[in-house]
Amino acid sequence: MKKRKTSHSVDPKRLDEWAAERFNHLPNYDAIATAEDCVWNPRAAEHVIHFVEHVCRFTEGEWAGTQFALLPWQRCLLGNLYGWLRPDGTRRYRQAHILIPRKAGKTELAAALALYHLLADDEPTPEVVGIARDRAQARLCLKRACSMASQEPRIGAQTQQYQGRLVCPQNYGVYKVLSSDAPSAHGLNTSACIADEIHAMENRRELWEAVMTSMGARKQPLMVSITTAGVLRESLEYDLFEYAKKVCGGVVKNKGFLPCLYYADMDADWKSETTWRQTNPSLGYTTSVDWYTTEAKRAHDQPSYESPFRTYFLCQHITTSHRWIRMSDWDKCANREWFSEDKLKTLPCYIGIDLAQTTDLTSLALLWVDGDKLITRSYNYAPEAGAHIRSTRDGVPYEEWSRNGWLTLTSGDTTDYGYLREQVFEFAKKYKVRHIAYDPYNAQNLGNELEQGGLSVFRCPQSFLQLATPTRMLERAIIAHEMIHDGNPVLAWAMSNVVVDRDSVGNPRPSKKRSVERIDPVIALTIAIAAATHDEKQRKSIYESRGLIWL
Repeated sequence: MKKRKTSHSVDPKRLDEWAAERFNHLPNYDAIATAEDCVWNPRAAEHVIHFVEHVCRFTEGEWAGTQFALLPWQRCLLGNLYGWLRPDGTRRYRQAHILIPRKAGKTELAAALALYHLLADDEPTPEVVGIARDRAQARLCLKRACSMASQEPRIGAQTQQYQGRLVCPQNYGVYKVLSSDAPSAHGLNTSACIADEIHAMENRRELWEAVMTSMGARKQPLMVSITTAGVLRESLEYDLFEYAKKVCGGVVKNKGFLPCLYYADMDADWKSETTWRQTNPSLGYTTSVDWYTTEAKRAHDQPSYESPFRTYFLCQHITTSHRWIRMSDWDKCANREWFSEDKLKTLPCYIGIDLAQTTDLTSLALLWVDGDKLITRSYNYAPEAGAHIRSTRDGVPYEEWSRNGWLTLTSGDTTDYGYLREQVFEFAKKYKVRHIAYDPYNAQNLGNELEQGGLSVFRCPQSFLQLATPTRMLERAIIAHEMIHDGNPVLAWAMSNVVVDRDSVGNPRPSKKRSVERIDPVIALTIAIAAATHDEKQRKSIYESRGLIWL
């Protein structure tokens, strides 16, 4: 391949400004020392930087419509990624992995790079692909690129916008988006790929591998992944993070892989402004120190937010060792003296049921509501045959809990659901039970039997929609010490195991997948709170909220 064409050349008087040393400032990585037979070409570096800063415009926020101004870290990234050439004149780097916190300007930069590869990379019939976990995420970058094209007449004249793609008829090029929730992508001839937020793709690698293997016919293909940290160790993002660290440390020698890792060490003070500035090179530009200060305080005051804050804004790979609830708060909620049967019988009561697999823990939660107070008792069941195995193998004291009356062991090697059903009917006779909630996944038959027995049941799948509000209510009650429990060690053990999942907008729910041990008692309690909120919604009719309307 011929040397890269450029629309202009670097002024000899400014060569020092475009020296490789000026750009060699990526974290823990030395592009010069690892260059081997590759050479620095200032014209190639200036070509891409000139395109971004003189052709592209910001599309959102306070700078929308203004000329793109690269931040220092972005200039260093682009200068290195495009400024180094192999002896045959093609790009040195074939892959780049960029780890950067949220709100650092990732999507705008990715959109500008997609346009560069479509219009200015001197690639015959370029096929630029954007990939993400789902189509909505994948289209975010395309939407920004289309907006940039609309704002700049020179780009607009060369491109045509369609749903899901941007086309350049002049060079027969296309920029299109694909997602990992779509069928496998084959038949591609990818020249460049922008993989956005690959942490959300978790361990789904089919699309990634399909795109990577589609680049073989190109002379200088480029795969760019740009993401924040994820929460799963078994994931594409974590594998790339580990590989990139090895390249930085010289453990792996790969002159064609560019690592750009902005993250805080696990022992760094996550509440320190120094740590924030080292981790987010866009701090003060795309987001403010005041915002970080506010969010860090929230993470300190609200333990469940510590993990998301450190994961998404410090790029720390937080694992299940970081729990949802501070157990000191949970312990302060214990008050056995509060549990007067005469008092409980006067309060509205709700029951949550979490039926696990037949060979392990099953849980019921009774919840009474007294003003702002939430009072709970946890009842837990396990098959007797497996209790000894669990106690010796995993160190979980099932047998001790059983001897002390905190766990009921049912006969046989599976949980006796008939015994459980009769327990529920007994509770319904004893207390003012308004609703019984259960997850229909495992408990549909039990739910039907309870409903046929005259009880009011509420089906509560373990989805974000159903559990987000109850999860927040439970957390708030524990932190405010408005949750009252009787010190049940089975429930305390489960509470210490809980790790929460969050959806794309931050809604939480307890995660059985990410929690390393059983959390069934906490799931049952959360479902009981869902039953209480369901009852509250039913009792607040439209007439109570606005009164009658006379016509």
